[in-house]
Amino acid sequence: MDLSTLSDSSLLKEIDRRFKEKQSSIEEMEFLTKKLLELNEKSKKAQEVKSQFLSLVKNEFNNPVSSLLNVADMLKKANDLEKVHIMGDLLKRDLLKMDFSLKNIFAASEIEAGETANDYNYIDLQELFNELKEYFEIIIKDKNLTVDFNSSCEKDFISDTYKIYLILLNLLSNACEFSFPDTNISVDFSCDDESFVLSVKNVGEVIKPNHTKEIYNRFVHFESGTTRQSAGLGLGLSVSLGMCEALDGTIGNETKDGLTEFIVKIPILSSENLALSQAHGSNEFMFDLNDEMVEF
Repeated sequence: MDLSTLSDSSLLKEIDRRFKEKQSSIEEMEFLTKKLLELNEKSKKAQEVKSQFLSLVKNEFNNPVSSLLNVADMLKKANDLEKVHIMGDLLKRDLLKMDFSLKNIFAASEIEAGETANDYNYIDLQELFNELKEYFEIIIKDKNLTVDFNSSCEKDFISDTYKIYLILLNLLSNACEFSFPDTNISVDFSCDDESFVLSVKNVGEVIKPNHTKEIYNRFVHFESGTTRQSAGLGLGLSVSLGMCEALDGTIGNETKDGLTEFIVKIPILSSENLALSQAHGSNEFMFDLNDEMVEF
């Protein structure tokens, strides 16, 4: 455009147009710069989480693996039945610790990848509780805990067995780890018109009010260490939250007079959801119980 041929008014309009274009370009550059800074910050945090995760995994698995190798060598040389039983208990402790950590690592990976499609089944919560109580029998015995299950719900519990298992696994693990010796852990199951309600209560180290929400973040540890036997990966409650959200449920916690209660609410589903889930196929989940594979 030849600006020398423009009238004064036309020239002013052209200058105004170009100024607005310039301003728009500046605003766009500012926006893109802000987005790049945000992405850079997210990338830095992701690297920090990655480093923290690798460090935790190293600490979590290095000692148990070394211990397992040592016990395996001792078992080869043992000729005393009592010593064999003692070493068998040591093996089981470390294997359970590794199994628990791996379950949460795999679940966290599924949540991160968005692979949380639901597979609905009829769930026998009493049977599930019995299996988990056996899973934690060593720490229950060590701390002389009593662990009870109470149900006041007569409705069919239809949900995803795998997700309910992981939720209860982590809540029971925390309850056992943080409970004072010689105390009771209560698992209660109830329901109303809209939700199934699962409650896990224990007496022990409590959650400070300013940490109530943070405990659901990954790799978070706030325990004082006076009751817990191992630090863990800090994935348990984040996995429980992810599984609850995948089921369109909620999880929360309350603390009062030394009593900590975690409350999970899962929407009540009809048998139509069960049929729909099975019609679309699903991932099979197996529990290894008494050397037999039990399919749900």
